Parts: sequence; C-alpha cells; structure tokens
Amino acid sequence: MVHDNKKPLPALTSLRFAAALAIMVHHCNGVFWKAAELGPLDVGVSFFFVLSGFILTYVYRDIEPTRARFAGFYRARLARIWPLHLSCLLMTIVLIAVPEPFDLRVLAANALLLHAWIPLDRYFFSYNYVSWTISTELFFYLIFPFMMVHARRWLNRTLLLAAVTVVALALTSYWAHLLPWETTHDHLSSTGLLYTNPLARVGEFLFGIATGMIFLDERAVADQTVEDRRQRLLWSAAELGSIALFVLGYRFLLSYYAPAIHQIMLSAGATSVPLTGIAGESALLPQLSPFGSLIVNEWANHVGLTPFAVLLIYVLAHQRGVVSRALSHPALVFLGETSFALYLVHQIMLRFVQQQGWRTDGVGFALYLGCALLVAASLHLLLEKPARALLAGRRVR
Repeated sequence: MVHDNKKPLPALTSLRFAAALAIMVHHCNGVFWKAAELGPLDVGVSFFFVLSGFILTYVYRDIEPTRARFAGFYRARLARIWPLHLSCLLMTIVLIAVPEPFDLRVLAANALLLHAWIPLDRYFFSYNYVSWTISTELFFYLIFPFMMVHARRWLNRTLLLAAVTVVALALTSYWAHLLPWETTHDHLSSTGLLYTNPLARVGEFLFGIATGMIFLDERAVADQTVEDRRQRLLWSAAELGSIALFVLGYRFLLSYYAPAIHQIMLSAGATSVPLTGIAGESALLPQLSPFGSLIVNEWANHVGLTPFAVLLIYVLAHQRGVVSRALSHPALVFLGETSFALYLVHQIMLRFVQQQGWRTDGVGFALYLGCALLVAASLHLLLEKPARALLAGRRVR
C-alpha cells in the first residue's frame, strides 16, 4: 500500500529552494562578478539526489509489488518531471540555439531523458545543460519500486555494488586516459562516466532511501511520545548543529581530500614529496596521483557532503525545532515548490541574458534573480502543476 496521506514535510520542501539557489549562484560565478572561490556549490545536486531517495521512501515504502502499483508510480514520476523538461527543452531551442552540427539522436535522447545515460560529450550536457540531473533521476525512479520490495535484503549489497561501480568507472577512465568534458570534444569522457552517469551517482540516492527507512522506523516510536519544552530545545539544538556540521563540511572537508591522499602516499612510501599545505595540495595532486586526482575532481568533490546531507535531512524531517518551524513558513514552502522549475530554467535564462549583453554587476544579478524567480513561479503554477495533475489522473487543486 502507498500512503499518499503521509504528513507533509514542509521544512524539507523549503530546503529544496536553498539547494536550487546554491546551484544557480554556482553557475553565475564569473558572470555577474569576477570568478571567485565560492566552494563546491554544485553539491546542491547531491543534496537533491539524497532528498529524492528520502522523500520517495517516505511516501512509497509500502508500495505493493503489483503491475498496477508500479505503473502508477512510474506515471506519477513522469508527470512530475517530463512536461517541464520538454517545455525547457523547447525554450532552449527557441531562445538559445540548436547545437551545431545538429544531431537528431542527441535531441531524441534529451527529449526522452536518456542523455545522461550516454557518457559521450555531445549527449549528457546537450541543450539545457542542467537537465542531465533529471535524466539521472529517471534511472533512480526505474529502480526504486524494486528497491522498496526487496529493501531489507538488497540495500546494503546495492550500496556496496554502487561503490565498486564507482571504482570500476574511475579505473576505466584512468586506464583509457579519458579527458574531462569540454564543449569542443565529441568522445567518451571521464565526466560522462563519473559525474553525470546514473551508476556513479546512485549511491547518493540509496543513502536517501536508507535514511528514509530509518526515519520511518524511528518515527513510529517517537510519535507515541509526548513532546515537552525540553525536547523542543534539544531538537532545536540538533537542527542548528546539523546545519553547522553541513556548513563546516562544505567549508573544510573537501579541502582535505588532496592532502589526505598525499599523506597516505607518504605513509606507504609511494612518494617522498613533502606536504605543501592545504592551499598547494590541490595543484600538486595530479602530479603525485593522477588516479587520485581523477577520483577527487570528477566524483568525490561532488558527492563528499552526502553524510552531512543525510544528517541534515534526517533531523529537519522530524520538524520539532525552531529551524524546521521557520522553514515551514508558507512563503518559503512555496519557493521550495517552485525550485524544480527554477532549477530547470535558470541556466537557460543565464545563457540568454549573456547573449543579450545584460549588465554584469550586482544590479544585473538582482534583476536576473528576480526574473528567474518570476518565470519559475509562472511555470510552476501554469504548467508544472496542471500538467502533473493531468498526467497523473488527478484534478488540479
């Protein structure tokens, strides 16, 4: 049975807007201001993958293994992503351009949301670049019902298989001397194997599933307890602590990959080059360990905050502290509901305003942000919600 009447989680809905905004700022870096070291703001994508696994588990953990239930799940998921994707694909063609040389196979793969499954440069970042993530998400949707049916038996083994797959993809990239993605390339790339490939990113989704299962099991017990002022204070402290850990992880953890690999090599006698300090280790790593550099740059830098995302989602999902209460404000929840449209449309608009010679200062960014929010809200209300309801067989509310 699928519990469609589960209690809403508005705090997590609001967090979706924060993740979408982080990705938006990441793509604006060097456009509206001089390129600056802002850190890996694209970890918002990893957050989305973890959150997706969590929310789907929260809603569909007890899905029945019948053809009708599976078909209903797939129909609901396609209704969630496909109409808006096709609209943004058309918007890209009209406002930006058709890639040259035109390849019907690339267009078809993109329209069918299969382009991230093909690790060739001209496919996975085709047309609306950011749509690779929902192509990857489609793969997650395909395997999810089967994961729920066999979750207790399969989850640990599937996580292990996901880790082994990443190592295999990294070794393939290393031994084949694959290069990262470039707009002028038209070949198999390490980016296509390790960054956009659903097989390389499924671990984040699986961690979301595991977190959702733990949350549901724990909540069944917690809901029977009476909440008092002391518990609310403890949950508020836990919420603030999980946010602080996420920020600290973002600020410091990813800077230590290179020196950690260097230290391991020194301990193993694989190099005699001394440590140079955190600032110089990233530049030194490709010379010391090309394979380590490949893993860090194409994969670890993008998924490294998964444990912190898991903790943040788990704590805020309980909605028992001051932070989750603040995030449950209707205005923030609405922004969270528009986050999917904002995510899909923001880069199209960014490329368009660059073509039009838009002013590239703080005022230009403020105008761009305002226009992107307005367009996203319009797409959400006028297209995404009605199309989703129509395709899912529900009335528009």
